[in-house]
Amino acid sequence: MSSFKLAILISGSGSNLQAVIDAVENGIIKNTKVAIVISNRSGVYGLERAKIRGIPNTVVESSDKNKLLETLKDYNIDGIVLAGYLSILPPEIITTFNGKIINIHPALLPMFGGMGFYGIKVHQAVLASGVKYTGATAHLVDTGVDTGAALVRGVVPVLDGDTAEDLQKRVLEVEHKVLVLAVKALVENRIEEKNGNPEVLISDDDRDGINEYAQGLLELGTALTVKDDGEK
Repeated sequence: MSSFKLAILISGSGSNLQAVIDAVENGIIKNTKVAIVISNRSGVYGLERAKIRGIPNTVVESSDKNKLLETLKDYNIDGIVLAGYLSILPPEIITTFNGKIINIHPALLPMFGGMGFYGIKVHQAVLASGVKYTGATAHLVDTGVDTGAALVRGVVPVLDGDTAEDLQKRVLEVEHKVLVLAVKALVENRIEEKNGNPEVLISDDDRDGINEYAQGLLELGTALTVKDDGEK
């Protein structure tokens, strides 16, 4: 069986990139090769992570959509992972790789998503809202902003006294797990089974209040299937 060739797009330190690389190397994501790491910013540590693992890497400015598409085609890419990529993909890329692009977002979409919700701003908005739960969502990328079908969500409680930085750190740990599950589904051609019925990771210790959380999402038109990830 030929390897599924992934392109991972980044803009920063690349901890989610590292999670995918490790999952591929450890055989959690099988028959897969991280073929190229592309950053829209030079000098970021994510590029160094790729170099350490011997993965081809390059910098392509967000505005250079032709070079980005050419690079993806040159490496015969089968699917794309946006791992902290702080730019909107051009329509040409989305059309070419329709249904084969996954993004990780640091909130429980559709809440706290869309234009202006990225990085620490997401967590600041979560705290300002007073909600008791937040988390991470791995979703398909379409022509909207954070509007593609959710594939996997991970739930994180908002604790008394949390700062945006505290929340960001805890959510990031869940992002890694959620993204790996979504990439695994992409590689194994199991996107359809999750599309519209996303898997949700909730640790045993975080179940208090989960009914209220689920009801809140239902009111937004989002149905959930709850699954315990077996970790505490």
